[in-house]
Amino acid sequence: QRRQADAARAARAAELAALQAAARAKAERLWRVARPTPQDHPYLVRKGIRGVGLRRLGARLVVPGRDLDGVLHTLQFIGPDGGKTFLTGGRTKGVYCPFGGVADRLLIAEGVATAISLFMATGSATAAAFSAGNLRPVAEALRRKFPALQIVICADDDTLTPGNPGRAAA
Repeated sequence: QRRQADAARAARAAELAALQAAARAKAERLWRVARPTPQDHPYLVRKGIRGVGLRRLGARLVVPGRDLDGVLHTLQFIGPDGGKTFLTGGRTKGVYCPFGGVADRLLIAEGVATAISLFMATGSATAAAFSAGNLRPVAEALRRKFPALQIVICADDDTLTPGNPGRAAA
């Protein structure tokens, strides 16, 4: 039974690795054909931010999800109405979208709009972790890369959501 369970785990891991490799290749292809983001995109206007570091495919904004080495693993798509989806099969754990160059401190936020707002307001390097559940993996990865840097977790205050997941995760 143990050998069967180990074999099943190994098969699942190999399947996941193949799925994520295909998603990386697709993300690269889509990122290459994506165009510069118009600053009058409805989502950007509604949030009061610039589309720094983003691109567009059709009406959707395209947000790159990268690892510590800058490898593109996934894309997040944001529609004009704010609806968000990820590229199917792309790795998201520990993956983030960076804004600005690292100097004295690094801010980590959940969403792209929050991260861009923080970057615009402070000029500090900022990383969008994409979700509350990804804050810790992104923070741990960035701490390994920048052991002496001040890292600030910028919590979403989800007061209307039971358990306030943004603050709890931060």
